[in-house]
Formats: sequence, C-alpha cells, structure tokens
Amino acid sequence: MPRYFSERGNSHIEVIEKIHKKYGDRAKIQIQRTVPATGIMGLFGKVQYEYRGYLRTGEETREIQKSKDNEARAAILAVTGKDSIRSDEFVSKNKETTSLEDEKIGEVLQELKHLKDCLMLSASTPPPQTFPILSELSDILDKNDFEEDYISKLLESIKNTCNIADLDNRGYIHQLTASYIAKNVHFFRNDVDVKPRVVALVGPTGVGKTTTIAKLAAVHGLGDGSDVRIITVDNFRIGARAQIETYGKIMGIPVQIVDNSDELRKQIVLASDSNLILIDTIGKNPRDKEKFREMRKLLSVCGENTEIHLVLSATTKASDLRIIMEQFRLFNYWSIIITKLDETNHIGNILCALISTTVPISYLTDGQNVPVDIAIASPIRLLSKLKGLEFDKTVFAEQHPAPDLTAIWR
Repeated sequence: MPRYFSERGNSHIEVIEKIHKKYGDRAKIQIQRTVPATGIMGLFGKVQYEYRGYLRTGEETREIQKSKDNEARAAILAVTGKDSIRSDEFVSKNKETTSLEDEKIGEVLQELKHLKDCLMLSASTPPPQTFPILSELSDILDKNDFEEDYISKLLESIKNTCNIADLDNRGYIHQLTASYIAKNVHFFRNDVDVKPRVVALVGPTGVGKTTTIAKLAAVHGLGDGSDVRIITVDNFRIGARAQIETYGKIMGIPVQIVDNSDELRKQIVLASDSNLILIDTIGKNPRDKEKFREMRKLLSVCGENTEIHLVLSATTKASDLRIIMEQFRLFNYWSIIITKLDETNHIGNILCALISTTVPISYLTDGQNVPVDIAIASPIRLLSKLKGLEFDKTVFAEQHPAPDLTAIWR
C-alpha cells in the first residue's frame, strides 16, 4: 500500500526542497494547491502552498535510478569518446584517479545528477492555473492607477477565497472586487451634537479649500443664510479673500477675515447663535514647520469639538497623498474631503491612499459649481468613478449603505 505525504511552505521552492530533502527520488507529487489566507475576508493575509503525493515503491525507484544511470553513461561516452565503459569504472565512487579523463567523468556525473534532479522536480510540479478574468481584472485596476502591490495582493486574495467555478464567473468576480475595495475604505459619520457646529478645512495649497467652504455654506445655508457663518484666516491671498467674500454676498452669508487667534476666538463667540461656523485656512507647506505649528495653534482656540477636515485633490499620486496625510496629522483631522474628481479619469491612487489609513472620508467634490458639485461620500459614489469595473450598483448599495449624515445637511 503506497505511503502518502503532504507538505506546506511559504513558496513553491520551499515546499519542493522540503519534499526532496525528506523523500528524495521516491516522492511523486500529485496535487498542488494554495492554502487560503487568514484575516478579514482573507485580504492581504499570508498564503501558504501545499503539495500532496505518494512515495514510489522500491521497484519504481530502481527503474528511475536505472534510467538515470543509462543517461549518465551515454553522456560520459559522448564526452570521453569511448565506445563502452566498465560498470566498476562507472559505479565506484571511492576509486582514486589521477588522470584528467577521470576528473572530467566525475564532473560530468555530478552535473548530470544535479540537472536530472532539477528536471524531475520541475516535471513533478504542476503549472499554476491561469484565469482570464483575473488577468482582465488586473488590467482594469492598473488602468485605474491602483498600485502594483495592491493589485497583486487583491488578486491573490480573490484567488485563494474563490473556487474554480467562481473564478470563471466574470460578474461575480467584478462584484466581489468592488466589495473588497469598499470594505477597506472608511466613511465619515458625525456623532457630535453640538451648537454651533464648527468645521475647519486644512490642506496644501491649490486643493480647493475655499471653493469647498463655499459649497458647504451654500448647502447648509439654503433658505436661511443666518444659520451659517464663514470665517477665513487666509489673509495673505487677496484673490482667495475676494472669492469667499463674493460667495458670501451672493448667498447672504456673513464672512469675517481674521489673522490671529484672538480675533478668531472673538468671531466664534459672536457667531455662537448660528448652527454652523465654517473656517477657511490658508494652504500650508508642511515643510515650513514653524508656519505649520502657528496654524495649528491658531485653530486650537476653536474648541475641542471643532471638526477638522483634510482636503486632498484626486489628481495627486498615491505616494504623495500618504505623505500629505502624515504631515497634516499634527492637526488631528477627523476626516478627509476628496476634491477635483472631475479632473481625473482614474481614482486608484485615491483608493490606495484611503485603504492605507483608518481616517474616514466625508465629502466628494467634482466641479466648480456652487453648491451642486459636492456630495456626502459613500461607497457607491466613490466606486462608481472606477472605469471598467462592472458591478450591480443596486446590490452593492444594499451591501454597502451610505452613511446617515442627515444632520450635516440640515
């Protein structure tokens, strides 16, 4: 009765070497499979490889060795030019030889043995299965500017958690991919019930903070602008100051300009009868540590319940987004606002950056029109921006409902 074996390792080579070391030529590999990863839905877990098979009988092993010997003899004859070779000359390993010919024979035997072992192991290892849908998915994610490392991990996770039938089901794989991505992005939920609600926007220069402030003011101030106040500490850019003042006049919302913490504290007290105070800040270069700390100190007078939102542009590459997110962590921002979605066709960069953090996103903007080009961030709104990923949006919305932020829009 044949003996069976099962070995696992972190790579194909590791398992093969383990089998060869334990069982030598007797091992006959029959099955190779990957062991599903652990973790949330198996995503990004460490995959192991498992090989199963049986040990050949003595007769089978002798036949293999005989075949090896015949091939070795043939190779030796070809190298030395002899017509035949004695078996004692071939078999004896301890016979001392001094001739160049015998040294050459020994080298050839050694090389042939190594080559034969490699060929046998290679022949015993089944080639990995390929699935056209996964290749298509990889291409879709790449064209959406997802990072190579993320694509590799996501595909490996899908391959290890799906059976063969699922991996041939295009609709199922696309739906599953959208779900995997959404589960790793966090969405803002406002649980603080205070009045007035104080919201400050921070971020690097040029990401659209002032326009976003105007959009939020318009949404909240529709019908009765007296419930909203705008305070700007951007007293350096004349154009930005004029822009926000113009928006305020059009919407009937008061706009105050301040340039120090005392004035800011005073304006917040004067606006305490309103529902919402929006604070616009000047864009900061995080490398200017002194100015950075000054802005943080200035905003500290707004109170501990002040919502600080980091504004990021969708046109920024993923690696730079992570750097900005880390540099602005000094402000203890509550959420992230994504702007300029209308200026890019690919959002894989944004998604890769968001997946690497637990900070939620609160708003999405996709144009200059006030107030229409802004929306509460939700899984369906965000993933609908992906090109080529086809999934049932109704089913997806049921599985990943939008956050209930009705209070934010009142």
